[in-house]
Amino acid sequence: MQPGTSRPYPFDAVLFDLDGVIIDTTALYYRVWETFARARGRVPTPAELLATNGRRGSETLQAWFGPGLAESDIAAHMHELDAMVRHQLATEPVSAVPGVHRFLEELRRAGVPWALGTSATAANAELALSRLGLSELFPVRVTAAEVTRGKPDPEVYLKAAAALGVAPSACVVIEDSVLGLRAGRAAGARCLALSTTFPRDVLSNEDPTWLAEDFRSLPFSVSP
Repeated sequence: MQPGTSRPYPFDAVLFDLDGVIIDTTALYYRVWETFARARGRVPTPAELLATNGRRGSETLQAWFGPGLAESDIAAHMHELDAMVRHQLATEPVSAVPGVHRFLEELRRAGVPWALGTSATAANAELALSRLGLSELFPVRVTAAEVTRGKPDPEVYLKAAAALGVAPSACVVIEDSVLGLRAGRAAGARCLALSTTFPRDVLSNEDPTWLAEDFRSLPFSVSP
């Protein structure tokens, strides 16, 4: 079936990123990265922190501390970073991206399937969703352990679409980052960019299908 056939919206499934799309954790991750870097004598710039969005942690480590960083060091650093993120997620106040609960309910009522495609670890994704009371609504997930290549490679979204049994071209990818939008586009999906993390002009340069502030101002409706 072609996306949008006999439907008021032009897609058959939705592929969600997590951080910055479902849960507002941008500042939380920035605090973790800055604390980690400062402890090692490095002060990341705002641009460097922004560039962490959508990127695998191991790639940020190599960008900040050198491409020659040993695999054992990367593994140890990632273990420490994941623990820091889990602690923050478990103890700090968190909030959903505005309108996401209502949008999920509209998708459910319309019978539109959805999946999660994130660079986060499975444990951190579960904790984030649980904090919002959304864990049971996301049984289909593709997290860091299920992919070998990070965004902007389309692997995460190709696997998420396959898990739903829907062609990527019939999906809409919802992203807040430049790398995520490039991954969605490379997968062949339409893309909805949310300006929750990056400035609108930066996201617009990535030529998303749609651009919105958050789920309260979507340019389409899935309600009957």
